[in-house]
Amino acid sequence: MTEELAVMMVEPRYSINIGYVARTMKNFGVKELIITGRKKIPELAYKFASHAGDILDNAKLIDFDQALSMFDYRIATSALASKSWRTVVRRARYPEESFRYALKHKKVLLILGRDTTGLTNEEIKKCDDLIRIPTSEEYPALNISHSLAVLLYVWNNMKAKHEVKEVNIPRQEVDALLNYIEEIANKVKLEEESKYRVIKLYRDIALNKLEDERDMLTLLGFFRDILNIIQKNH
Repeated sequence: MTEELAVMMVEPRYSINIGYVARTMKNFGVKELIITGRKKIPELAYKFASHAGDILDNAKLIDFDQALSMFDYRIATSALASKSWRTVVRRARYPEESFRYALKHKKVLLILGRDTTGLTNEEIKKCDDLIRIPTSEEYPALNISHSLAVLLYVWNNMKAKHEVKEVNIPRQEVDALLNYIEEIANKVKLEEESKYRVIKLYRDIALNKLEDERDMLTLLGFFRDILNIIQKNH
């Protein structure tokens, strides 16, 4: 199985960070860079990219949702994360935990938050996982290129050492399942936090626990029937 890992920078403000991210990608053999919130690559970024100018030349400048639609598994990153059940949107895994699942998928997107404010809760909700690097509680925020270096080292190390069985569940079926669940949650007026917990739970099951598409089709049929019954009763 050949995994395709891409990196996305969300609305980067500083040219130095764009350049250093490209350089870090080149160091670890990752070629695909996506940047949101920019119409062109600033010239100054090429100076900091050093010999990674080709990564900047080939970078895709598209919006957040368009980028997500291109990948089977989307991983958000944040320094403002939590292991607490009560803060479910910001509940994060360590990189090794997340990558153990991500390696099962063909096209994986690693999303770096803004170099000023990071990712919003709404952006994190659209992703399949959230990871954090365990740093000092006194000063947890790493520069995004430093974070990327750590993450790509872990990714390459795990990829080299682990043989992983590929997931054969089409992404469109996962999204269809989540849409059914969200519609059901809305129909029964589930509060927002509880709705997100349910969606997150079934997203994790569909992406990481199922290995047979027949199991996915069973879930799709089950939740479609539930939604049809609820709609008829209303």
